[in-house]
Amino acid sequence: MAKIIKIPSVYVYDTKVVGVSMTNEDGISRQDIIKREVEEEDKLYIEPEPENEHDPNAVRVLSRNKNQIGYLNKEMAETLLPAIRNETDIRVKASWVSGERMLGVGLRIEVVS
Repeated sequence: MAKIIKIPSVYVYDTKVVGVSMTNEDGISRQDIIKREVEEEDKLYIEPEPENEHDPNAVRVLSRNKNQIGYLNKEMAETLLPAIRNETDIRVKASWVSGERMLGVGLRIEVVS
């Protein structure tokens, strides 16, 4: 008897966090959060922000302690929203953290379907 084994497909996206120079609504600098809470290879989180007045498709990026460090760019957010809404397994990690005056954060996003 044949055995059927499902092997998941993995889609990998490399991108960077946008809006890292801004301050969160609570007055805390995203740069301060990145300095304290984000290192290469850290697991990060993404979540939709449908109440965003500028873009109802906005997806925020959160540190390992779940503090906001910025957003996905518009195109990446639109690409990932269907997977987020369908509760697809999405793994996000910091692929790099760097900068002299301003820290930036690179993301490796893996969508497993």
